[in-house]
Amino acid sequence: MEQKRNSFNNPIIVIANGRFPYHPIPTNYLNNSRTIICTDGAADKLIDYGKTPDIVIGDFDSTKLKNSDKAKKWIEAPNQNKTDLEKTFEWCINNYIKKIVLLGATGDREDHTIGNLFTLAKYHEKISCEVITDYSKIICVTGKNYISTIIDQDVSIIATEPIKSITIDGLQYGIRNKKIMPSTQAISNKAIRDQFYIETTGKVLVFLNHYK
Repeated sequence: MEQKRNSFNNPIIVIANGRFPYHPIPTNYLNNSRTIICTDGAADKLIDYGKTPDIVIGDFDSTKLKNSDKAKKWIEAPNQNKTDLEKTFEWCINNYIKKIVLLGATGDREDHTIGNLFTLAKYHEKISCEVITDYSKIICVTGKNYISTIIDQDVSIIATEPIKSITIDGLQYGIRNKKIMPSTQAISNKAIRDQFYIETTGKVLVFLNHYK
């Protein structure tokens, strides 16, 4: 069966309405993007930064812009049972987008930060997403994975659900076939090689702090 394609240029950046990035790593992703998708309030921040969104998605309750302004395409998604970021993930999936980088997911309201990270976990099996903040790269994994690191890089792992078994090798504090809960049980670890192995029966968030 032929794989369906989208017409968007990669790399694709999604910007949520959290704190707009200032660190060189996330701003480098932004400056090298070829398609920028904003949840509605994030569009204002992007325009203030000096860039124009290609697509704006949401119920438009957080933006001062009108759909005649700036953005090339406006997608109205008024469902109040889902956040603008959930609507954006679903729009990307429905339009055959396979990989995104998410900026602006953290900072500002703490409830939104936690909700955005749970959204990452919710959709991670349907779309590849890296969250890039001013402090770290955050990914969601399950099953068996090798993850690239820098020696001495700070690494934290937080379960999003009860994990029956998790094994980690290549970090300062290894874990073998351990049960963990959503908690602080596996935070503040450190890379001792240029990659580490993780095998988990459930979804976990991996935080890879920027080395510089």
